[in-house]
Amino acid sequence: MSMIKFLNDDTCCNDDSGNGGNGEKNCLTKWEEDYANACNVYNEKSAESEKLKEQYDNSYNWQNKLDKWFDLIDKSNEKADNIVIELGFFYGQVKEVCKNAKCTSSALEKLLCQVKSIFDCLYSYNDADKGLTELIGDLIKAINCLKDTKDVDKETAVNCVKVLEEKIKVVCDLQEAILCKLIDALKCANLLYAYICEEEGLRFKLEIMLNEFKGIVVEQPSCSDEDDTENYPCDAKEKKPQPTLPIVNDDYYKDIIKDLAKANTKTQELKEAWTKKKKESDDALSRKNSLAEAIKAAKAAEGK
Repeated sequence: MSMIKFLNDDTCCNDDSGNGGNGEKNCLTKWEEDYANACNVYNEKSAESEKLKEQYDNSYNWQNKLDKWFDLIDKSNEKADNIVIELGFFYGQVKEVCKNAKCTSSALEKLLCQVKSIFDCLYSYNDADKGLTELIGDLIKAINCLKDTKDVDKETAVNCVKVLEEKIKVVCDLQEAILCKLIDALKCANLLYAYICEEEGLRFKLEIMLNEFKGIVVEQPSCSDEDDTENYPCDAKEKKPQPTLPIVNDDYYKDIIKDLAKANTKTQELKEAWTKKKKESDDALSRKNSLAEAIKAAKAAEGK
């Protein structure tokens, strides 16, 4: 009964600081008006908090994406640097192979010429320059024609010469096999040099790769409208964009760093704004709930 008397007594509402100077209302009515106002304030604060929370979530997600992109680009740049080191080492080895291959090819050419000249000495190509095989025959004839030499001595000399003749015949029989082997070796050396060292070879392709990874731009030839088979597609707009290397020099990389810095700042600002607004919303909700509980208790005490 004392609670009902208290609620119906408007003296608690006569204080201007409590009801805005309106002394004609009892406390329950005043609380109900405050509750309605508290609901409006809470709804407003809650909406503002939710909006800031959505903005913060979007900014955080964007920042997270930029973080992942930057991490991926940074790791890719590190791998690209490692590739440059490995390619540089490999390129140096290839240049050494080219040097050795060129020397080998030159040496085999000289060896082939020397061996061919040796075999040429065994045969007669004209009457002026007789080959060793013909000269051996002439020597045997000359020995047999000696008049002041015993037949036994002639026979001994001829037998010695015939042994040499047989050795020469063996060498002659080996000519084709030896020359074929040398020609095959020279062919392999020339192919090795051609595939590795000449234009469009391995050394050439490695040099292009190294230049690309180092960021040395080489202008690509453009194809004409008449022949678009060599550099398809000829339309520059249809060509895929080529990345700039090193990656740290690419505008995309630089833009990622700038955007990430902006995203970090913006996300932190939105977090602070949302945290502040969330506290205001929670305070408004607490006031609203307190008034609701007070009104509920008052009505229960009044018997309503």
